[in-house]
Amino acid sequence: MLKKISAIIPTKNRPEDLLRGLISICEQSRIPDQLVIVDQSDTDKTKKLIHSFMNQYKNIHLKYIYDPKILGLVDAKRVSVIHATGDILCFLEDDVILEHDYFHEIEVGFLKNNKMIGCCGVITNPPKTSFLYKLIFKIFHCGIFKDPRIDAIDKSTRTSEVFIPSEMLSGGISAWRRSVFDYISFDVANGFHMFEDIDFSSRVARHYSNRLFINSNARLAHYCSPINRDLLGVRERRKIRECFTYYKKRKDWPNALISFYWLLLGMLLEAIFQSFSCLSFKPIQGYMLGLRDGYTKKIIS
Repeated sequence: MLKKISAIIPTKNRPEDLLRGLISICEQSRIPDQLVIVDQSDTDKTKKLIHSFMNQYKNIHLKYIYDPKILGLVDAKRVSVIHATGDILCFLEDDVILEHDYFHEIEVGFLKNNKMIGCCGVITNPPKTSFLYKLIFKIFHCGIFKDPRIDAIDKSTRTSEVFIPSEMLSGGISAWRRSVFDYISFDVANGFHMFEDIDFSSRVARHYSNRLFINSNARLAHYCSPINRDLLGVRERRKIRECFTYYKKRKDWPNALISFYWLLLGMLLEAIFQSFSCLSFKPIQGYMLGLRDGYTKKIIS
């Protein structure tokens, strides 16, 4: 049975990026049944541009929500779920361009793999990373932070395996059966942004064992927009703070404490390396401020 698909895009102050992505959506071999855009922009420029563009595509039901008071990415996702009507909810960054058959492959994936409760696609233009970086990443990300996505994405380019198990999914290219949201909700209370996808997907994985996958046939390019990006030190501070938050929500999970301290050590080494690379103390400063923020932060249940 064919699935009804809702494509969901949270966006803020990126009208040109969003428009390029919408062109790739509207030219899909299998277009989505519904397009939900949650716009937190400071002005209505995006709203005017997108409504004008979407007037050409009456076969896609557009639900456009413009509300600058929405509190960030996670809150935008929460709002989108309320308005999405599809059987499959596909979340997308506002600066991605889909390959022609992206939604077709997402739909086929859920039809062929009845076990699948959620999946994410594969980015075809990821940042170049060395073997050493990948090795260090795997060494320090263990326990509650174990992240199989690097290996899984590498594997998708080397083998013909389509559905690769992964308990952590990339939120901006993820798709979920609607029933997931009857049991698991986005955490809007604890200030997640960088960790929002692994926070959500790891909780889903704990509820639905062995039912999350990377769909290596669903492919897209991510042209990382410079708009709304944190500066290096600010980014480091946010990452450390969210690392604490992620851990504090999982204190009772196996090996939580030791894997938390181990990752903090890895992040310190990364901050030191970044400071030397850019000849700036800001990454180390951000790390130290993040430690303070994370230690004092109270978790809201």
